[in-house]
Amino acid sequence: MRQSITRELIYSIARHSNWHAASIENKLRSEGLYATPRNWATFIRLFLLGAGASFTLAGVIFFFAYNWADMHKFVKLGLLEFLVLAITIAALVPSFSKTLRNVLLTASAVLVGVLFAVYGQIYQTGANAFDFFWGWTYCVVLWVLVANFQPLWFVFLALLNTTFILYTQQVATHWGFALVLDALFILNAGAVVVWEVLAAKGKVNVQHRWFPRIVGLAAIAFITVSMISLLFNNFREDYGLALLLGFGMYGTATWYGLRVRELFYLTAVPFSAIAFLTALILRVGENLPELMLMLATVFVIGSITLLVQYLGNLYRQWHGQ
Repeated sequence: MRQSITRELIYSIARHSNWHAASIENKLRSEGLYATPRNWATFIRLFLLGAGASFTLAGVIFFFAYNWADMHKFVKLGLLEFLVLAITIAALVPSFSKTLRNVLLTASAVLVGVLFAVYGQIYQTGANAFDFFWGWTYCVVLWVLVANFQPLWFVFLALLNTTFILYTQQVATHWGFALVLDALFILNAGAVVVWEVLAAKGKVNVQHRWFPRIVGLAAIAFITVSMISLLFNNFREDYGLALLLGFGMYGTATWYGLRVRELFYLTAVPFSAIAFLTALILRVGENLPELMLMLATVFVIGSITLLVQYLGNLYRQWHGQ
């Protein structure tokens, strides 16, 4: 099997050979590992496209907010419905690039929420915030399934999280704090698993991994806070489900990180374990707070130092440095 060429591998070969700097730069460019003027032009184009869409959406929102009292209700709804239809139809134009069409779909998905908000303000429906976000979420789910676009997935997942949090605050008020965090962990960890499966099958672009890292970090934060809360609150909030999910996540994420050589999981998961063990030390020794605080401090410093050394050695081992 052909080993993939990385920037670190080329640099390692150059350090132990008489490979000239000009040849190294040409090799990096030919392998697509070195940013060319065309790469920078593509980055700037995408950045300006995203910034333009964001500023346009902000302008639409502030336009309605500033002129709210002077606009007739049919003008408000008509303008927003026209914008949603026009942008959605423009996203179907085959002559546009795929990136532009996905950006238009994302903008249209955001405008759907603005339309619902304006409708609720005009007619005073009296619906809870949960109903608003739930309606917004299921009205854009088809676009999310059709478009292979990470920013749109991120918007959809943010809507799902917001909808669930508002549901527990306005409908399922009897749910415990730890149980809510457990459910949020399952939701976000499930999204990361789906992304990794699609990436393994070549369905998504693995060069841009910001989506699974942000969502994965949120999932790890949710389960870490849930595990720590069980140490200081009522164990019956979720009957130890957080511990089961947390320890399962530790083992699975560590195994997967080593398997695919992904340092993100091997960094975030140990920090979660360090936070939990630190809280456990403080909980066990709550009758001796000064001593336990000193022990916890020593533990944090020592464990983080060992973790950094291990990750450094692992990185050098993987990349031959």
